[in-house]
Amino acid sequence: MRKSIFHEDWWLDAIAPGSWREVRELRGGHVAGYLRFVARNQLGLRICEMPPITRLLGPVVLSQADRAEARNRFTAAILTELLCHLRDYDHVRMTLDTGFANLTPFLVAGYTIGVQPTFLLDCTRPLDELWSGLRDKTRNVIRRARETLQVREISDVDEFTRFYAANLGGESSYFDLALIAPAITAARAHEQGHILAAVDGSGVVHAAICLVWDNSYLHYFLSSRDRQLAHSGAVSLLLWQAVEIAQARGLCLDFDGGITTDSRFRFAVAFGGELANRYEVSRSSTRYRLLHLPARIPGALIRRIRQFALKFPKALKAALALVAMRPQRRTAESGEPAAPPLARQDAIAASAAPCRSAKIPRQKCNDAVTPAPLPQPTSRNRSPAPEISVIH
Repeated sequence: MRKSIFHEDWWLDAIAPGSWREVRELRGGHVAGYLRFVARNQLGLRICEMPPITRLLGPVVLSQADRAEARNRFTAAILTELLCHLRDYDHVRMTLDTGFANLTPFLVAGYTIGVQPTFLLDCTRPLDELWSGLRDKTRNVIRRARETLQVREISDVDEFTRFYAANLGGESSYFDLALIAPAITAARAHEQGHILAAVDGSGVVHAAICLVWDNSYLHYFLSSRDRQLAHSGAVSLLLWQAVEIAQARGLCLDFDGGITTDSRFRFAVAFGGELANRYEVSRSSTRYRLLHLPARIPGALIRRIRQFALKFPKALKAALALVAMRPQRRTAESGEPAAPPLARQDAIAASAAPCRSAKIPRQKCNDAVTPAPLPQPTSRNRSPAPEISVIH
């Protein structure tokens, strides 16, 4: 429930000018807690959410109590009052800081809670200790990257934006790239932001990262690399530089979430940080859910079908083959034989053709084409075993 860089007025003014709001709770004439968010309308529905490219933006509670019991009661009361200000919104979503522990008021108010894993690396320790905490392979990758690459700061924000856009590989960005410039420019103006690039001897940029920080955490905010050119250790080299910056400022490095795949987990865990969870809380009205339900169901079904086809391609083919080749069977309700397979129907039709051409009576024709029943082997009609005579 701390105040982060994403709670600052200047940050919100840079990326959500004129659209962010604040609700407050007072105690004794002083601000006891506040909540900032972006408000908008969508098809007549009121939406309360975080601004784009904002990693977290939950309530901030200013408690002065020393005892845990008094502090927890005060925090719960303030959170309950703050959430009451959002009752008229059809959809509310926000991501809380890793230090946010009191989730009970959200559960009582009907919120759904999700988890966003991240890694936190305490960089207040000596640099040698931080270096030894890295995985040995990561240290070797950084050493090799230092042989061909140098780290320099990019002063032109537009250069980073162009580099980021060029490396999307035809994919769409999850946010508006036009927001990078105002956000980083504002962070730099308050001396709370850097853009670092890994450059080779020819001045070609292999990878670049953007860092922002507050009084407690340095955030690994944005990252991009040239997949066709980049050295395998370019991003690791830049992240180690971020560790050095955080250590010099006495901050903790936050890998900024996104640990949703195995590859990202293996990359981040190699730097020796500790796993931590951000909580994503959300609440939606019935009108909002009904409006978004038709758009969600087809996508979910398509994803399930694709996952099954990719995971069990042989099983899917075998199941289709069994359906096409199922034997003749009797229905459970009537006891009548099921329709014969197509090959059997063709054989019956071919054998019945001479009957129709010769105008044989219907009864005789049916008798002619009726297949003879096959003998069923039983224990009664088996041939006796041959006798064996013993010669003395």
